[in-house]
Amino acid sequence: MKVRLLSLNTEKSIPFAKFQARVVSSLKGYTEGNETFVHYDKMLNLFEGFQNAIQNDDIIVIAVDQKRYFKLKNAIAQAFEVENVQSPAVLNMLENNDALSDEQRKNFSSFPEMSTVFLSKDGMYSGFGIDNGEKYIVVIPIDDDRINIILRNGVVPYLAQGLGGEAASILSETQHIDNEKAEIAISRLWETGSVVAVNGTANSEALKNLGEAVEHFSDVVVFTPHVEDKGEVNATEYAAQLARVSLDLSAANIGASISDIYETDESKYICIAVADDDNATVRKLYLEDGETEDAFIESVAAELYELIGERAAGIRSVGIEVSDAPSEPTEPMEKKSSKKTVTILAIILGVVILLCAVLAVVFKMQGENGSASKALRKLFGYETTTESTTQAPTTQAPTTEPAPETNENKLKISEFIIQDILEIEKKQKEEAEKPTEEATEPETNEEGEEKPSESEVEEDKGAPEFITVNGEKIPAKDAIAGLVMTEMGEGYEMEAIKAQAIVIYTYLKYRDNDFQIDGVQIEKSVTQEVEVAVSEVFGRYISYNGEVALTPFFEIAAGGTADASMVFSENYPYLRAVSRLDGNPEASVEGYENTVQLKRGEVQGILLKADFEIDVDSDPTRWIIVRERNNAVSSSVGYVKSVRVGGQDLTGYEFITKLSDIGIKSSCFKLSYDSSSETFTFTSYGIGCGVGMSKAGANALAGKGYNYERILKTYFANTTLAKEAN
Repeated sequence: MKVRLLSLNTEKSIPFAKFQARVVSSLKGYTEGNETFVHYDKMLNLFEGFQNAIQNDDIIVIAVDQKRYFKLKNAIAQAFEVENVQSPAVLNMLENNDALSDEQRKNFSSFPEMSTVFLSKDGMYSGFGIDNGEKYIVVIPIDDDRINIILRNGVVPYLAQGLGGEAASILSETQHIDNEKAEIAISRLWETGSVVAVNGTANSEALKNLGEAVEHFSDVVVFTPHVEDKGEVNATEYAAQLARVSLDLSAANIGASISDIYETDESKYICIAVADDDNATVRKLYLEDGETEDAFIESVAAELYELIGERAAGIRSVGIEVSDAPSEPTEPMEKKSSKKTVTILAIILGVVILLCAVLAVVFKMQGENGSASKALRKLFGYETTTESTTQAPTTQAPTTEPAPETNENKLKISEFIIQDILEIEKKQKEEAEKPTEEATEPETNEEGEEKPSESEVEEDKGAPEFITVNGEKIPAKDAIAGLVMTEMGEGYEMEAIKAQAIVIYTYLKYRDNDFQIDGVQIEKSVTQEVEVAVSEVFGRYISYNGEVALTPFFEIAAGGTADASMVFSENYPYLRAVSRLDGNPEASVEGYENTVQLKRGEVQGILLKADFEIDVDSDPTRWIIVRERNNAVSSSVGYVKSVRVGGQDLTGYEFITKLSDIGIKSSCFKLSYDSSSETFTFTSYGIGCGVGMSKAGANALAGKGYNYERILKTYFANTTLAKEAN
């Protein structure tokens, strides 16, 4: 049986690979599973392909984007020389939709008179099929929100009933079993007042496809973000971990997960898991010979529904029980004869848990500095950077515990970056000004060959396990999350938070000092949203021409951003001025514009205090002169590159930092002097240096639908995102 897939879709209204997989999977009883859509951008070209398909194929599926769906329906009616008639079923579904006009109702409910209508969940953009005797023509919308029900409740039964035969019988029987498992699980969840949170892995879409048409689905099934963090755990424990994460990220009482397909030399398998507050159950299911991956994923989704239903009903499920205790990092990957799990792993896991419990008792009895504790720490590669805080014996003098670390007198990392780079440039300038020394002979090895430099032999160590902040060794993800929290706090879009996490991680890597940083603020308590965002992008960093990029950032941009030369002496080709976002959304952010008025004597005092030599009797309009700026805000206002103060030339950033007593918040500023009132007026726009990424701008872009990659591309030109091994 020949199947032809055609699409009229120039804008790719949803990721088309996902859409295609759904369609092919629904037609698995009639296809070989490797069909792909032939794309057309014009209706005339589509009909040429359609005519060819009518002559050569048995089933023709036409997918069309929403903008041209009505036109295509009319064109097909004309091609078959029939009238469009209104579907009573669709009209009934649209009756209470007050947002639709009479014309829209007519368009949504009209179909060629000989067609079978495939209802969507709300009637809008329903599909239809035409049987002209030997050929079956199926027309469906490219609509991520409606396609599952159209396929499952419309297209599949339509083809099964019309074509019959062995393929249709197998398809119908399999579909019935899978549907029944989903219906039972959702019914049990509803009856017991339970809710399941499913980790949003790629294959979780199959779970949604299978259950979406079942009553109460949206009431009892929720999907949480997927966070990629396999760490040193095996496949079964990772599945359990994903289920627990979904449980923690939601108000559900059951967590669930379906993994990607794992592949060994001999087999392919998927792990599914359900978890509650007590434990997790994992099943490992194998791809059978001759089974397509799409069909396998659907059958696994049905199996997960079975697990969910059993957990909701309190039924003990067959599978590997996984507790919160750590297990061995590797797992044998032998091919199994069926989709049943291997219970021997549960026994091994139990022994490991018991061993860990015994060791924990020994650890507690001896304390962190005991010989057993030290041996365990060495065995598992864990070392602490501080002495034990256990209480000293009462026979010894009491010890005084150090005061807890605070953020007082520390900089936000956004401020730290600028000062750090300026300090480095200052040292480089001083080194360059020193008298040159005679060149020394390069070191050679025993064979007389020149030894490579350290940078040439250093290997990429991958993402760090720990980051040292202010002398404290902190798990790397926790450290990044704490640094992000000091900058963004609550109220930021998820994609903006991800971009911020990558920018901070990139800078720590750029410093090239084994991920150590001192003198910065870090929050100990972070929101769940920040924690999830950091976990999702951990290890990603920005690079330019293969080198780690410098990634400064700041609070609010003044219309646009500034070129690196406004602040730094070195040229960074990827830190170029970015013109303002559409509509300049940052202008509405609190703190965007700031005005300070100071009397002549106040400004005079601030300048003298900062050691600027000015003639106090001279014209005040000559004390501070802006010499060079860009036009970020307007033709007369922008980021200041050069300003002369009492005979000294400063950058705009140096001016606002050295003369911080004035209270200017951005290096984009203007000033004026009123001689009648002897008053200086300083007006600044935005907050910060203006170079690199604007936090407020990133948030505005995220609100417009930008993902973190696109946000970073906006602020760091011509860079790429790299990823280290975790």
